[in-house]
Amino acid sequence: MPERASVKEILRLLEIEDASILESLRGEGLFQEDTVGPDAAEELRVALTLVRDLGVNPAGVEVALHLRRRVLVLQQLTERSLRRLLSELEGR
Repeated sequence: MPERASVKEILRLLEIEDASILESLRGEGLFQEDTVGPDAAEELRVALTLVRDLGVNPAGVEVALHLRRRVLVLQQLTERSLRRLLSELEGR
């Protein structure tokens, strides 16, 4: 099982001292748990970057994360399809 990290630890690693950013994300229903796995930790990093560096509001972060998840799934599907196609072509 992948190791989980505390949300507070992630904030500290990203040098975010203002916990109100996290509270605003939690107000949108994001990152409710106190510990997160590797995928959620990466999403938290992306979310905090969007808020802190780009000024995206929490609702916008939710939309951006949703779109990011969809893109990652589509990327995986595309890679699988390409591998299958290549193996079929090599089998000829």
